[in-house]
Amino acid sequence: MKCLIFDDRSYDLSAVIESCGVETSYASLDDAINTDLSGFDAYIIYADGKVLDPRFRISLEKEVAAGKKLFTEGLNSWGGIYSGDPVDTTRMRLVVVAEPENGGAEGLHTGDLLDDGSNRMICPWYKVPEFKPILVYQNHIIAHKHWNAPLSDIMKDSLSALWTVGDNVMMCAFLIHNFSRAWFAPQKSWQSLVGFIAHWITGSLSFSIPSSPVRFCKDELADDRVFEECRKKAIENGTEWLRRFLVDDGKGGIREGFKHNISPDGELQFADAVRNDCSGEAAGVFLFYGMLNGKQEYLDYSDNLRDFTFGPMQIKGGKLDGMMRWTHTAWEVCYQDDVSRSILTSLYECFFFDNKKRLPDICRALDFLVRTTAKDGCRVARTDGPDLTDEKITELVNEEHGRRSAHYNAYYHAALLLAYKCCGNEKYFEVAKNGLESIMALYPETGREQSETEELCRLILPLALLYYMSKESKHRDMLYLVTRDLCRLRHPFGGYCEWDTGYKAHYSRESRSECSLLAENGDPVADLLYSNNWLPLGFAFAYLTTGDEMFASLWRGIVEFFIKTQIISDNSDLNGAWCRAFDMESEEIYGCPHDIGWAARCSETGWTDAEILMGMMLPDIVKKTFGDK
Repeated sequence: MKCLIFDDRSYDLSAVIESCGVETSYASLDDAINTDLSGFDAYIIYADGKVLDPRFRISLEKEVAAGKKLFTEGLNSWGGIYSGDPVDTTRMRLVVVAEPENGGAEGLHTGDLLDDGSNRMICPWYKVPEFKPILVYQNHIIAHKHWNAPLSDIMKDSLSALWTVGDNVMMCAFLIHNFSRAWFAPQKSWQSLVGFIAHWITGSLSFSIPSSPVRFCKDELADDRVFEECRKKAIENGTEWLRRFLVDDGKGGIREGFKHNISPDGELQFADAVRNDCSGEAAGVFLFYGMLNGKQEYLDYSDNLRDFTFGPMQIKGGKLDGMMRWTHTAWEVCYQDDVSRSILTSLYECFFFDNKKRLPDICRALDFLVRTTAKDGCRVARTDGPDLTDEKITELVNEEHGRRSAHYNAYYHAALLLAYKCCGNEKYFEVAKNGLESIMALYPETGREQSETEELCRLILPLALLYYMSKESKHRDMLYLVTRDLCRLRHPFGGYCEWDTGYKAHYSRESRSECSLLAENGDPVADLLYSNNWLPLGFAFAYLTTGDEMFASLWRGIVEFFIKTQIISDNSDLNGAWCRAFDMESEEIYGCPHDIGWAARCSETGWTDAEILMGMMLPDIVKKTFGDK
């Protein structure tokens, strides 16, 4: 068996073909008219939207008419098929439409879903006789790994993605050539599909798959020594990953991270916005890491970041005095949750190390938030500076209810409680107590944004702090109630599944804006942007405030989960990061890709990575401050 591949670059699919034991040759598509096609049994063309030179096409048509195999990728025109311009597939999903006994791949069944990242595809204008679909594209599918719909519904308004024409032509509309390098998911499904294609081309069932650039820790973490070694390594790698995104060593803040949109060749797209919350959260990582390891350079990064967040990113003077800006573009937008996560680093410094240097600026920020808080201790989702007239501020503070949502207010209350501990301002304690009790009065029907799981995860830290400050049994009971409900969602792999009773969250089962990862309750998907990421800090503080070994065990369990989900890669842009979605059954980064801003494969320097890393280090900070007591 001899196969001629028209491309002179190294691709994953080519490596699979070579591993089948066939004799493989390469030629340039640009010089195809000078290539002798005789003597080959199969041809592969990586076209990426190109059209064949008519002189070459005539020669190739003769070989194919003689029964030789042809596989094309992104070829604009072949036989009676020709196609439109390339289309972005970022939020489309590939759906299997051919059973194994009907020309499909073993292990794949009608309705199975495959995600191909931010791909390019060219859709044929029309079908021809003997056209037999294997995969199609559909938009806005709210399902995890399988779309349980009739074939007629799957095919309706679909776009053709992979098909055969007759017995010896297979055409792929999208770029599959670096399926492994671009970490298409689920991996097992892609391996089945690629093996099927390789067998179709070569006739061989023996093949090997190139390794993905994304790997995970497989060490036995039940062993205490191994756990500590892996935790230390994960902290080091995560901290170094964060450092890559600093702007001028933190003097200009930190960039947001990388996006979900990974190209067909595995190239990342970076999110270059400078956010105040990410900057403040990352400052906490560098503070903890520098203090624990005696590294002044990292303490300097932390100080630089906070000089930035309390400097140009905080308004000084006027009716908006104290307001912290959201991003370097959303200049007069204020989300209290983002503000609070930004200033919590300096509150940790004050609480654990008795450094009150930044306390005046912290209080300035909180005083602005308190001035725009409703009677129930909660704020509206956000405030915009241009709208905050004196009349509007009066209206806000006189409202009976703000947004009784942990998503929007729980970390605001956590910041108020720590500030109360650091400066003694009773107003901070009263607003936080009132706010958390107002949220819990609705429990479990709080104002959900992403999921019920998110609300549970976000409540652990502030409720732990509330009990620490109040010592009231009812607040302890609230903490334990939320913890028990959360533990029901724990997956054997160690993370907590997305869940939303009644699908009541604002972004639940949404696919056209921001959206939850959740498709169906019971899916084994963990969200590391909105849910699980809050738990290492939350459980560590709960243990500190209660002394209950249960919380120490929960902290150990969630840290093991994060050790097992941190990316290990030779690519330094990936190594040490965590992505938003993790499938705890297939043990890979995978989930609904629809979110318009922060979908399954994104990584946020603040919300995800910094929160996880601070939580992984917090017990060491507690020990450094309070000893072994």
